[in-house]
Amino acid sequence: MMKKLVLCIILLAACSQLAVAQKVFVDSLTRAYHQNHQDTTLVQLYAEKAEKIYITSDPDSGMTCVTKGLELSRRIHYKHGEFRLMTLKAIYLNRRGGLVESIKITFDVIPQATKINDERVLAQAYNNLGLCYQVLKNYHKSIDYYLLFIRVTERSHFYDYQVTAYNNTARVYFDIGNIDSASYYNNKAYATAIRTNNIRNIAYLIRNFGTVAVAKGDYKKAIDYFRKSIIVLKAKTNHYLLSEDNRRLSDAYLHMKRTDSALYFAKGAYDEGKLDKDPELVMKAADMLTSIYSATGDYKNAYVYQQEKIINGDSLFSREKSLQIQNLTFNEDQRRQQEAEVRNAEQARMRFYLLLGILGVFVLIAGILLFANQQRKKANRVLHERNEQIETQHKALEKSLSDLKTTQKQLIQSEKMASLGELTAGIAHEIQNPLNFVNNFSEVSAELAQELKAELQKGNTEDAIAIADDLEQNLEKITHHGKRADFIVKGMMQHSRANTGEKQLTDMNVLCDEFLKLSFHGLRAKDKSFNSEMITHFDPDLPKIKVSPQDIGRVLQNLFNNAFYAVNQKLKTAGNDYRPEVTVTTCTENNQVIIKVKDNGVGIPDAIKDKIMQPFFTTKPTGEGTGLGLSLTYDMVVKGHGGSIQVESAEGEGSDFIVSLPFD
Repeated sequence: MMKKLVLCIILLAACSQLAVAQKVFVDSLTRAYHQNHQDTTLVQLYAEKAEKIYITSDPDSGMTCVTKGLELSRRIHYKHGEFRLMTLKAIYLNRRGGLVESIKITFDVIPQATKINDERVLAQAYNNLGLCYQVLKNYHKSIDYYLLFIRVTERSHFYDYQVTAYNNTARVYFDIGNIDSASYYNNKAYATAIRTNNIRNIAYLIRNFGTVAVAKGDYKKAIDYFRKSIIVLKAKTNHYLLSEDNRRLSDAYLHMKRTDSALYFAKGAYDEGKLDKDPELVMKAADMLTSIYSATGDYKNAYVYQQEKIINGDSLFSREKSLQIQNLTFNEDQRRQQEAEVRNAEQARMRFYLLLGILGVFVLIAGILLFANQQRKKANRVLHERNEQIETQHKALEKSLSDLKTTQKQLIQSEKMASLGELTAGIAHEIQNPLNFVNNFSEVSAELAQELKAELQKGNTEDAIAIADDLEQNLEKITHHGKRADFIVKGMMQHSRANTGEKQLTDMNVLCDEFLKLSFHGLRAKDKSFNSEMITHFDPDLPKIKVSPQDIGRVLQNLFNNAFYAVNQKLKTAGNDYRPEVTVTTCTENNQVIIKVKDNGVGIPDAIKDKIMQPFFTTKPTGEGTGLGLSLTYDMVVKGHGGSIQVESAEGEGSDFIVSLPFD
């Protein structure tokens, strides 16, 4: 509720601008008429002045505009203008108490507006009928017409009329004491006004919030809302609503036992009703004043206002007018019933023709089916012969597919064996280093052992101890390099054993470092002239993640092999200043471990970037690649581990492969 109060204050500040905006539009129509001298423009100008400028501030001038506009629109046969001005005339008559004539004109307009599909006129007409029947306290019919008003505004997106439609429906529910329904429609009106920036009728909505507060017994809050509404209305000189708000303020003060304030605002309601020349407003205000004066013992004034109430009530609800309205309502109901009967008859006629058409279609279909049946028999014979041919072809295709799958398995196995060969060459190089150390230190240790014996025989204890210390250091180095060889062999066994798909917590820094070296030495084993600088940027805080070490090892081996191959190819054609580099970086981003493999090799042409992950696609010469490496890499990263692999490359400058693996 506090939000609504704040918004109300903001909207109050904007309302003075609204009146200016309306006048600006009228002024623009005036200038347009002076420029083009079109009668239709003048009719629109009369209608705009009557509806937007004079209706709440100067009803006499408004009625003059309506009369002139009607005469002109009929003379030039401008139907849209004529029906709009007829509806406005009905609204003015309604506000002056001429309910019979107002209802009659509106009933005449509705079928004509429907015929030319003038939705705005139709909306205004339904609204006026709702207002008329609300004055007559025929709330059932009033609600019916307001709901028709809502339906037209919603289907035609008349947001300005939508606010009015919801507001008027809320008002009639207030009149019958249905506060929940009233609040529902008032909230819809308020929401639509805010959403569409339509503040023309915001005073209605502020007043309705006050009425809800009265119904809940919160008279102080109600008075606050009514006062805010009055501020808006004084800026717009809206006598009708000023009378309503003053009367409701008077009622709220009466509930609070503040008779003087109640009397003050009741008089305000009476004066504004007189200025608006609306007998209903005068009657309601006079009734309020009669009650207040009677309660305070001022029976003279109570009598005066009671007579005023009776006079204005008779102008609205005399028996003759009631009979005329009943007759008009009956005739309109008859007209609508006849229209419904005509529509039903038209629908029945259309259904009859539709049934005839359907019957004709069925007959046609039966003939077609009969002909088709004969053709089907002929076709079945041909089909049987073709089926036999297809069956033969199918068996041949099945055999071809089987052969293709066998070939595919062989190619994948070939790719695996090629990777294994490269891995084995790297492992052999890695094992050779610790073995060399073991052999060298073993030979040195044997010589030291001979020297130790000699010194002991001579009795040189100090020299013997020094030789023993050297011997001990050699044995430690032999043990260290033996363990290194053992580690490499165990790693080889780990990666070469059958892949079960089981995921283990793995240090990706160690895995990357291991396969980077294995890949490098594997390629060096095949090409002794090959060399490249290996640069690593490993995140020391990189968390271990659950992966299949065998699968990710193969992924890394494929990426490293491709990177070394790319820089080696560029080395063959580049100048002496070219330095081959392969950089491996690890880090974490968005709960993922990121592995970036970058090379400054030949790069990938734009034309084939989208193809490199496809099976059997390769740029290597025949016999050097199967085209399955990156395809298998993609499957193991994306499908096997729920990760992703991206490629960034510029031809002639190098490539970046970025592998992302989730923590879980």
